[in-house]
Amino acid sequence: MAKPLHLISYILNNQPHSVEVESDREELTPEQARSYLSALHTFEWPSQFTDVQVTRVLHPKKGGTTPAHRVQR
Repeated sequence: MAKPLHLISYILNNQPHSVEVESDREELTPEQARSYLSALHTFEWPSQFTDVQVTRVLHPKKGGTTPAHRVQR
């Protein structure tokens, strides 16, 4: 079974960022996400991450094209 997928959205140096994370937990708190971000961005302090939000991704994207986009010929 696949691990739960979470989307972490945050602000770093006044720039929005996001990252998808697989976790062993069903829920991921903003504090846990901040710890992950600190490991990901080893050059930054945890307090520099602002507006940390975590969203559980229930239906992850599958490879391929986006159905809403059509190829014009």
